[in-house]
Amino acid sequence: MEKTTWKIIAIIFIVLFVLETSFLTWSIMLVNKETEQANICWYDICGEYPEALYDSDVCTCYDYDLLGEYVVAKTEYMK
Repeated sequence: MEKTTWKIIAIIFIVLFVLETSFLTWSIMLVNKETEQANICWYDICGEYPEALYDSDVCTCYDYDLLGEYVVAKTEYMK
């Protein structure tokens, strides 16, 4: 029994390492995708407006009104 205990522990650690690496890779890919979408919102969609906001696949462009405050100029759903 004592000879197989270290093998079981090694298998558990290998599985945990693979799961951790998979989760880390997935989270990095998700952050990169969100950053790319935010850049598309800022530079491609709202390039002519002074302010933009990207949140949950919705790009909102803001422009100044006569009083100098931000108003929504354009909203676009990004998929």
